[in-house]
Amino acid sequence: MEKRLKIVFFAVLLIAASYYFGGACERIGQGYELILSPSRESLGLALRLLLAVGAVAVTAGLVAALVRSRWACFLIFALSALAMLLGWELKASSGLLAAAYFIASLIYAERIAGELDDRLSFSIGPIGHSQSVLITTLVIVACGSFYFGYAAEIEREGFSIPPALVEMAVERMEKEVGGLLPADLGEAAVTGFRDESERVLNEMEKEVANRLPAAQAEVVMAEFRRQLGKVLDEMEKEAGERLQNVERDAIVAEFREQFESTLVELVEKAIKPYERWIPPVFAISLFSLLVTITGLLSWIPILALKVIFSLLAVLGVTEVAAETRVVRRLTLG
Repeated sequence: MEKRLKIVFFAVLLIAASYYFGGACERIGQGYELILSPSRESLGLALRLLLAVGAVAVTAGLVAALVRSRWACFLIFALSALAMLLGWELKASSGLLAAAYFIASLIYAERIAGELDDRLSFSIGPIGHSQSVLITTLVIVACGSFYFGYAAEIEREGFSIPPALVEMAVERMEKEVGGLLPADLGEAAVTGFRDESERVLNEMEKEVANRLPAAQAEVVMAEFRRQLGKVLDEMEKEAGERLQNVERDAIVAEFREQFESTLVELVEKAIKPYERWIPPVFAISLFSLLVTITGLLSWIPILALKVIFSLLAVLGVTEVAAETRVVRRLTLG
């Protein structure tokens, strides 16, 4: 009975990991924009997927190595495929991908069991030899989720450039245009402001001269001109800076709007005849990237299994059992 409880425990671990992986696949199928536009959120999604792949690889290795009954092992992997489907979504496409995982897991478990049976002592080597089959299949399932999700979106809405890519292109062009604009955009308007102020000042001088004696009027107007000149200089400087910024911002904003609409329209019209090929192209690119990353990180599940097997032996969950077998060979009589 205790042995059955241990089998159930490892089965639950694999089923939970598969359910988590299914949730990650669902997120990838809905978050294709994050994958096409690298950001902090897309990095979080990638880390979640890698964690899910690692969890399935570790728990599948435990089940394949410790559950010696073939039918029980296959049943556990069937339940894990079902859990993956429940964590994902009940659709024909996800069901097809879950079935691919189940078939690959059977091959994975059969290979490990066969190699362990041929060895004289237990080794983690067979798990490492067969791990690539399982991990590659998991990557295919994740990329398949991306493909079906993106293809469905294009079929509904048509192809559209990811907003982050548009923003990146527009911001770059905006900086270029801002650097090309002259520094004296507001000069003409500010000069007109100075001329108008001078005209008003001359009229005020005539009015003061009519009301005050000539000598006093001259002194008063000289001081007034001096004080007003300082004020006008400050006003002119501030007004010039503000006007220049306003005109520059207006020009850049108008360019940004026109460039963005033109870019989106041009690219989408050019890609329209080929939009059905976009999802598989991106899915293949994503597959190549994930295979490379998982290949570089494939040592982590093996290392984790070494540590886990050692802990299980220390805790008494596993033990080394000696077996004798009768070998039948064909020889000369």
